[in-house]
Parts: sequence; C-alpha cells; structure tokens
Amino acid sequence: MKNQYALVVGGTGMLKNVCHWLIEQDYHVYVIGRNQSKLNKLKQETIQPENLHGIAVDYQNSTCLSNELSNLFETNGIPDIVVSWIHSSAPQALPLIKDMISKQDLSTDWRLIHIQGSARFLEKENTPVPKNCLYRRVYLGFILENNDSRWLTHNEISSGVIHAITTDSNETIVGTLEPWDMRPQ
Repeated sequence: MKNQYALVVGGTGMLKNVCHWLIEQDYHVYVIGRNQSKLNKLKQETIQPENLHGIAVDYQNSTCLSNELSNLFETNGIPDIVVSWIHSSAPQALPLIKDMISKQDLSTDWRLIHIQGSARFLEKENTPVPKNCLYRRVYLGFILENNDSRWLTHNEISSGVIHAITTDSNETIVGTLEPWDMRPQ
C-alpha cells in the first residue's frame, strides 16, 4: 500500500499544527513555503521529521510552482489531500495546483481543503474542481468575547481545519461569521 501524502500550502504559519497532526496520522507532508528557515524550523519541531518535506517556492511565481509540483507528482503521484491557504495575491496558484493534479491522474480521488477568509463567505464563489476532487471549503471567521470580537488564533484555525478534515463536511466555519458588523476591524 502506498504511503498517504498531503500537500499543504501555507503550512509554516497558521497551519503549522495541521502539518504536525497530519504527520501524526501517518501522512508524509509536503509543505510549500517561501521561507526556507521557516520550513527548516517546522521540520525540527515535528515528531517525525523524516515525514515532513519542505518545498521552498513562492506560489505567486507560477513557473517555479509548476516546476516544483511536476517534480513532486512525478516522484510521488498525486496527493491524497491538499490543504490550501493561498493569499488573494496569487489567484492563479490554486487553479494551477488543481490542473496539474488532474493532468496526472483522473482516476484516483483526492481531497481539497480550501481555506478562505471570512469575507469570501459573502461571495459564495464557485470553485471548479476536477471530477475526482472531493472539495471541502473552510471559512475562517472570528470570535465574540465580552461584547467585543477578535480574529482567530493560529491554534483555533488549526483545530478548525483538523475538524473539517476529520468530519469531511462540505463546508466548515471556524469561529463565527455573525453578526457580520461585529467582526474585528
């Protein structure tokens, strides 16, 4: 049986604990990040460093991202799961990842956990995916406390994403999105 593997985009920051959890679930985790020192630190902090693989690339550079993904998919096949937190400054990155996976293999199912900020909830965008992609969306909301609000912590975000992975819900909201006018400014 092939080892499970995960591709995590944005795993050196708020998704760091998701990477650690995936390793605890016996995944080999490939993390895309711009900063080699953050990738090295993430590897040092994990319980099974041999199962964490950093890919130092700026996902805003489509050519470099494509080259790195080609090497990864050629060596390992397609990932079992992709966890993606991609900033709006790189709107081409997620479509590129999806297209490259679908060009590799349309017969094997894979999951995409697409993490988006709270403002995306209002837009309800349609995200096209290949037929073998099980698409799951996670919205990051905020926390209401004592008639005030705050953004989610990295731990709360990671816990919410892990919950979304384990429950396999089509849509998960971490925190709350209502009342909208109470969100942090």
